[in-house]
Amino acid sequence: MNVIEVIAIVLFSGALGGIINALVSDNGFIRPREERLENVEILRPGFLGNMLVGAVAAFTSWGLYGAYSGVMVFSSSSGIALSSEIGLTISAIAGAILVGIGGARWLTNEVDKSLLRTAAATAAASNVSYEDSQRILIATPAQAFNIAKQMYMKS
Repeated sequence: MNVIEVIAIVLFSGALGGIINALVSDNGFIRPREERLENVEILRPGFLGNMLVGAVAAFTSWGLYGAYSGVMVFSSSSGIALSSEIGLTISAIAGAILVGIGGARWLTNEVDKSLLRTAAATAAASNVSYEDSQRILIATPAQAFNIAKQMYMKS
């Protein structure tokens, strides 16, 4: 297996980790989109953003700490090493998936934090009923944002 094939497997494994994160998070398989409320814009990267961050995180981890982190890819004498034999262990693939989940989880947490902060500020500025506050209490970050947005539109 050459270095390009190994990199492709690591990237795919990280993207798989991003998909797993999308499944276990509030975001699910939404397409990338922006949520807007007055002058606040929140980018929700969706499953594609999770896949991208997962792939990059996995490659970075494998490139820095993998068994072949010291392999010469470019050389002044031979150019790119496309045909050199490089192996890939199951632990490297599993590590790439795990790092992909972690990287995508970081992205999801940052988006959720923005959604919750905006929902809290919007709810505080609106006429909040006890029922609305209880709905926000048990809602996911995206649901809390939408509840607060509805409350804002009513006021």
